Amino acid sequence: MIKYLLPFLAPFVGYYIWLRLMRLFGRERDWKHPWHWLFLLGTLCILGMYAYFASFGAPAGSVYVPPEYRDGKIIPGHHLPAVTDKKTSP
Repeated sequence: MIKYLLPFLAPFVGYYIWLRLMRLFGRERDWKHPWHWLFLLGTLCILGMYAYFASFGAPAGSVYVPPEYRDGKIIPGHHLPAVTDKKTSP
């Protein structure tokens, strides 16, 4: 859940930091909050995240093996290639 929420909230957090800095340096603005633009940017961040993981993720059909503790060492998680059954049915 948090991996979807953080990219969406990133523009809102950036805007909050920008507002605080502008108030700190005495540069107030007179227009209203751009909530619709922040919502749009958050949505674009989520779509960008989806596109990134779809392009650079694991190969299709691969099996994820989670990290494990073996012989006093932590073996990182990895993907095993997909197993294809080359048998032909009669």
